[in-house]
Amino acid sequence: MKTKLMASAALMILFNAPTYAITPNVMVPTSGAFSESSGDDVVLDITEERKEEERQAQEARAEAERARLAELARIEKEKKEARANDIYTEMNVTMSYSFELSGDEHMTYSFYPEISGWHIFQTYGPTDMVMEIYHNGESIVNAGQSDGDGGIGDNELQHKYLEAGERYVVQVYLEYWTVFGSTILNVRAEDPPEKLYDPLKVGYAKKFWLAPSRSHFTTKFTPEESGWFLIETFSDDKDTVMEIYHPKGYSMVASGESDGDRGVGNEELHLQYFYSGKTYTIQVYMQDLDDEGFAWVHLWRSHWNPLTL
Repeated sequence: MKTKLMASAALMILFNAPTYAITPNVMVPTSGAFSESSGDDVVLDITEERKEEERQAQEARAEAERARLAELARIEKEKKEARANDIYTEMNVTMSYSFELSGDEHMTYSFYPEISGWHIFQTYGPTDMVMEIYHNGESIVNAGQSDGDGGIGDNELQHKYLEAGERYVVQVYLEYWTVFGSTILNVRAEDPPEKLYDPLKVGYAKKFWLAPSRSHFTTKFTPEESGWFLIETFSDDKDTVMEIYHPKGYSMVASGESDGDRGVGNEELHLQYFYSGKTYTIQVYMQDLDDEGFAWVHLWRSHWNPLTL
């Protein structure tokens, strides 16, 4: 009986005791555990660090660009000062230069191209001439070609690629010092391909391809002032023909002279008077329509007439 009462008392204690929830063993952080550290061991956020590196890199690039531009400005200033104090007469493409030489005399000019590209220096006259072209003190004429006679008769023709703004020195003298000679020196630039169909300008040549499938090239010229103009063709050892048409439509070339061969080799050279504001048409084609190759046409001015010099 006593045993039963003890068992009953134990059961009553078991079932009447208050219950408790079972919670995981989690440590609660104490106050201030994530507070900012002292200034002695600050660690920058990685994003801020990269931003700072990029800012410094940008500053370095900007400084390098400023130094580059300053150097270019210095060089340009020196070039302008040197050009202003050049001891030689400066050539340009809009007008040729005429002079006489005797004995060991020579004529020397400076030339500063307006554009980078191919340029042609050419002499005209009855006397055998020699031509040198210098850049930074060195001749850029091919060896043995300073008296190459690539122009009309014994005249010179030099075809060179020049850089805009650079200084080139052109010197012309007689082949034989025992003679007296008169000559014309002309320089012209070659228009870039993208300007092929723009109107012709004084001192700029058009280069084009002629073939049976493209028998002729046509360009136009409107002078800003009235006067005498020389119109000339050149090609890769071909025979060109040229017609020049008045604004009213008729040919200004004398009968039989469209293939007069008065230029270099079998090329054309014509002298015509043009009036300002009037538009003239120039057409070039091969004498043999089966030929093909590159050809040039350009227009220039001279105080002397190369056809009668």
